[in-house]
Amino acid sequence: MQRTQTILLLLGLIIGIALGPIFSLGEYLILLWFIAGLVGIALIWRRHRYLLMVIVLVGAVAVGNFRFSASNYRSERDVSHLASQPIDLTGIVVDDPQVTGELVRFTLQVKSVSTAAPIEGKVLITTRRYPTLEYGNVLVVSGQLKLPTLSQDFDYPAYLSRFGVYSVMDYPNITKIQLFQGNIILGWLYRTKGVLIAAINQILPEPSASLLAGLLFGARRGLPDELLESFNTTGLTHIIALSGFNITIIAGAVMGWLKFIPLRLRVGITLLAIAAFVLLTGASPSVTRAAIMGGLILWAGLSGRLHDITLSLLWAAAIMALHNPRIVNYDVGFQLSFLSTVGIIYLSPVVESWWPKWLHPLTDYLSPTLSALIFVTPVIAYNFGRISLIASLANLLILPVIPIAMGLGFIATLFGAVQIAVGTAAGLLAWLPLQFIVSSATWLASWPASSFTVTSVSPLWMVLYYFVLSGLLIYWYAQRKAATRRSGGSLSRI
Repeated sequence: MQRTQTILLLLGLIIGIALGPIFSLGEYLILLWFIAGLVGIALIWRRHRYLLMVIVLVGAVAVGNFRFSASNYRSERDVSHLASQPIDLTGIVVDDPQVTGELVRFTLQVKSVSTAAPIEGKVLITTRRYPTLEYGNVLVVSGQLKLPTLSQDFDYPAYLSRFGVYSVMDYPNITKIQLFQGNIILGWLYRTKGVLIAAINQILPEPSASLLAGLLFGARRGLPDELLESFNTTGLTHIIALSGFNITIIAGAVMGWLKFIPLRLRVGITLLAIAAFVLLTGASPSVTRAAIMGGLILWAGLSGRLHDITLSLLWAAAIMALHNPRIVNYDVGFQLSFLSTVGIIYLSPVVESWWPKWLHPLTDYLSPTLSALIFVTPVIAYNFGRISLIASLANLLILPVIPIAMGLGFIATLFGAVQIAVGTAAGLLAWLPLQFIVSSATWLASWPASSFTVTSVSPLWMVLYYFVLSGLLIYWYAQRKAATRRSGGSLSRI
């Protein structure tokens, strides 16, 4: 299949999934389009190129829409059908319990129910922090099973559905009947993560400890509300969310430290570092997706061929979306990772061309940051209701410090996991960049008119925004390609 048809196919699948919550084409219509597409391809292959592209795009949209519709199916044995009644459930803790203050939330994979009927599915449990629960624990929980409720400004049922969770239970009676019945590797990863976070809390004071846990593991549970608000106001929330952009920061730091070795070897070592980071953070789906996006940005710098990178990026996004269609509309992390990756790869060269040459040492940080912000701003405004006016300045000031804070913090954490006294001494060095980040964010957030609130953002305006932005990018690259041809040169990046 030609590159153009492949791009249209992958785009169509993603668009069809994205349109799933808005309308469904219906199974029969989808099947009809799919058959018509196959027949059309067989009849007009190599004859009517543009008609073929339309058929490929429409057929892919139909298939993507069908995939989203299929994800709505819930088995008759799903435990959510027993909601609105007290019940006893036996199941396994299948994720790393998330502690927030005195509460803990975890997902229970149900294995049996007190009614003795065949049962399956997942339940989100909210309970008190103690006694401590861990991944792989086998529990009996007794309580009122409920369906998640839809609020005015948050679609909680849709949010949980991306995890395959359709029911919740609050403060049940819990009995632990077996310590571990899970994946041994995942169990080891979660325990290692817990040991490292415990070491961070012992070697650093707050809020530096919680900030380092957020930088390294995406854990926000100990961050004060005031600091979270400062990050939100200054457009710095992404530094404590494990996105493709953050993993790119890690990759950039490793690449910088290894400048003395050949490029391909440098890239290989950096990819191994990203893989190790993913494992240490528990290899959750969100972190794995972020690593894939970050790896694509890394490859973009090595390859320099936008056509190949475009295909790889679309393949990655389409495979993730087909595996779990709910992430396209309901996973903000996926949206931010994908869009920031697109911005860094495609918009950075444009932004780079704006600056005078003497500013280039600074633009190595500013151009990718500004490019990512331009692409993610509508999504941030839509989901969080705020746009920062000083995000570029805040990121320019703080991003160069992030790799230093993460590197020194990780080394101190490893020492602290072995010997607290040594880790505390090493933590003094890590505290300096961490405190700089906290103080800078707090200071910038105090500026008047540093951000403004957005009451509502229409999805139509978002579509128009990205349509215009895409058109401007296509025009810029076309102009650059034409200029290169006129000068008789070659353009390696197109």
